[in-house]
Amino acid sequence: MPDQMSLNPLILLKFVLWIATIVAATLLLRRRKVSAKVRLAFLVGGVAVFGLLFGLLIPSGLNPNPVASLRTLLSSALVRRQLAIPVAVMLTLLLVAVWVSNKSICGWACQLGLLQDCLYRVPLPKWKPPFWLANGVRILAFVGLVGGLLVSGLDWIGVIDPFQIFSFNFTWAIAVFSFIVLIASLFIYRPWCRFLCPFGLVGWLVEQVSLLRPRIDRELCKKCKLCVKACPSGAMTAIYADSKIHADCFACGACIAACPQRGALEWRKHGRGLEH
Repeated sequence: MPDQMSLNPLILLKFVLWIATIVAATLLLRRRKVSAKVRLAFLVGGVAVFGLLFGLLIPSGLNPNPVASLRTLLSSALVRRQLAIPVAVMLTLLLVAVWVSNKSICGWACQLGLLQDCLYRVPLPKWKPPFWLANGVRILAFVGLVGGLLVSGLDWIGVIDPFQIFSFNFTWAIAVFSFIVLIASLFIYRPWCRFLCPFGLVGWLVEQVSLLRPRIDRELCKKCKLCVKACPSGAMTAIYADSKIHADCFACGACIAACPQRGALEWRKHGRGLEH
C-alpha cells in the first residue's frame, strides 16, 4: 500500500465509514442494543461493503485495512527511513479509536475480522486457545515482521496477506493461506487477529487502557458468570477476575447481551461502584 493511499477519495470515504461504524457500534454497546440479529447484520454488511464493494472499487493492493496501515508505516520507517505522514495520521486515528472504545475498529469495521467472525457462527465444535499461546505466537510474528524489514526489507505478511482475497487478485500462496485462516475460523474465534495480526497486537496494548470497555458493577453483579461463558475471545475471564491485563476484546457485545442483571455489566468508562 503506497504512502499516497489517503489521497484516493474512495479510501477517504472508507475511512469516514469506518469512523461512522465505530460511533454507531459504541452507541449500540452503550445502550445495550447489540442483539444477535443486530450483530449479524453489521458483520454481513461490513464484509459486503468494506470487503467486497471497496475491494471492487479500489485498485488491487490499495483497499485500506488496519494491518496495511501499520505495515506501510513500518516499511517506510525501517526500509526507506521516511515517515509516511498520511499513513501515520490514519494509523494514529485508528489507535485513538481503540483507546476511546476498545477494539471497535477490529470488531465492527475490519473486513477480514468480520468475515472470520461470521464463519465462527457456524455451529461446529469450538476450541478456545489459551491467551498466552495466541499472544505469544503473535508477538513472535510481530518480531519477525520488524526483523525482516530491518535485515532484508522483507514484509512476510505481503507474501500471504489474507486481506487480498477481497481484491480477487492474489497469488497461490495468498489463496492457500487465506483458505487455512477461513477454515480455522470455523473452529477458532478470529485466528488471524489473535495469532498473527500486527495491528491486533498494538491494539491489544492500547485497549488495556481504553476509556470505554466492559465494566462490572460488583454491587449489582449476581456472579452467574454468563458474561464469561458468552465471551468468544476469553477477555471476560480476566475482566471478571479484575486482572490488570486481559485478552483481546473485540467489542462484540456478547457479554453485555448475556448479562441478566441490568446495570451489572455495561460499556462505559470507569466510574463509581464499577471495577476494571
